[in-house]
Amino acid sequence: MNDAPKSIEIELKLILPNGRAEVAVADFLRQNNYTVDKIEPLTNVDIYMDTSDWALKKNKLSLRYRLSNNKPMYTLKSISTIEDGIAKRMETEITLKEPPHTPIDIPVKKLRKQVKDIIYPRKLMEQILIRTSRRRYAVVSPEGAKFELAFDTSSFSADPLGEPKRAPRLYELEAEVIKGSDTALKSLATLLSDKFGYLPSIASKLESAMMRLKVEPLIKKVTEDMVVGLDDRLDLALKKILTTEFRWLHQQIPGVLSDRDPEFVHQARVATRRMRSALILFHNALPERTVIYFEERLKWLGGLFGAVRDLDVFIINLTSYKDKLSSFPKEKRQALESLVVERRRAPLIALNEALNSRRYHYFERRLTRFLEEPSSASSGSRMGMKPIREVAPQAITQRFENVIAQSRKTLANPKLNEFHCLRIQMKRLRYTVEFMAPPYGAAFDDLIQRTVAVQDCLGELQDTVSHQKLIKTILADWQGKLVDPELIFILGEIYQLQGHIAQERQQTFNAIWARFTEASLQEQMTTIPAGV
Repeated sequence: MNDAPKSIEIELKLILPNGRAEVAVADFLRQNNYTVDKIEPLTNVDIYMDTSDWALKKNKLSLRYRLSNNKPMYTLKSISTIEDGIAKRMETEITLKEPPHTPIDIPVKKLRKQVKDIIYPRKLMEQILIRTSRRRYAVVSPEGAKFELAFDTSSFSADPLGEPKRAPRLYELEAEVIKGSDTALKSLATLLSDKFGYLPSIASKLESAMMRLKVEPLIKKVTEDMVVGLDDRLDLALKKILTTEFRWLHQQIPGVLSDRDPEFVHQARVATRRMRSALILFHNALPERTVIYFEERLKWLGGLFGAVRDLDVFIINLTSYKDKLSSFPKEKRQALESLVVERRRAPLIALNEALNSRRYHYFERRLTRFLEEPSSASSGSRMGMKPIREVAPQAITQRFENVIAQSRKTLANPKLNEFHCLRIQMKRLRYTVEFMAPPYGAAFDDLIQRTVAVQDCLGELQDTVSHQKLIKTILADWQGKLVDPELIFILGEIYQLQGHIAQERQQTFNAIWARFTEASLQEQMTTIPAGV
């Protein structure tokens, strides 16, 4: 394995009109006193990997697994602006002795850690496949600068989650500096552009592939027609909210079924929670039978997603326990993870069966019809006819007052069940504000941020409860069985650790809660605008 990094890659990238420019360019360079010698061609098969939301790309990095004439290698590159067709990028290239079992399981420890530190707890997915036929020349300029000149024909395909996609081929000329400065490369760029009129490339092959394949990070978007406005009737606004969340849920389902990343289950669970919360919070805006049907189905789905998600969170947290336990060797951690992964299989199968069931498909069709059919004034309730500008101030104020009332109970009796009740009220406040905040611009950003901070702390507190429950179940299953005593001891330590974490979170909560109840926020809640 060769893991010597190549610190900076400097190359010229020009767009070619077709794959027939090679001979003319080579002859022209020879006429201008360049030495041009043909070298071995290459066939590169590149798999670009990232998370579903492209976490590496957000950090201006790309990760590629390449078979170059069947020689395997990984490349981690920086993504930078290409100026006048010249790209300068940091690059680490690692050649392997043999291909890995699967590209996303990076066998190189240093590279694996570097990637994991960026994306954890997300997981890599194979996103885009690029096949490139590369015809190469060794070129020496009249001044002695050395380049590798390549004529590339690239084809693109992608199958991240949905239907396979393909795009037209890309023809490029690339000249990489082997010896010399970028000044010599600029001279070469000017010479070729003046003669042939080739346009400079503005994108890497990955970026070109994403543009041509129309591949985008899986990010929740609210389309313009679904933005809630001040003059929207409550029933119509509720339909907009449900439509946005339902679309997001629908986008997660392929990832849930393929089980590529636990984040898909998490996001699907959040979407069902938000839809259910919207129906509960504004139940009097829609017909009662409609609310009951959809709320019950969403509760059913939420429970299925939650059963898998609770185990995912335990697996994710296992890594953080290694520095908190007296002894937690890697092989024991892997054994526990494998154990929980196995326990996860049954609820995951149940979830997949539910998502492929007639019950779920009927729910999908009925919700789709409900969201698409127009709402008339005669079919709505009196509350549903009211505009958001009239409903929002009262709704948000009421949720805030409910939070304050529950907080008094919690602080007077700081038990885990009281903290859980406060978490529910905080969640309802947050959802209400987020549902109705768009027409107010940034007026509620501060409230949302403070609410998220409290909710996150309470969520971590609730995780300790579910983790202890899981540990009790595992230990009960082990009764009378031959089990590694060290695993039993470690599970016991993790159980005790949950108690310590719960105490820490309760102490952290006091500081977060003090910020949430500052006078400035209290004042904001008493001056909610009725309009903008």
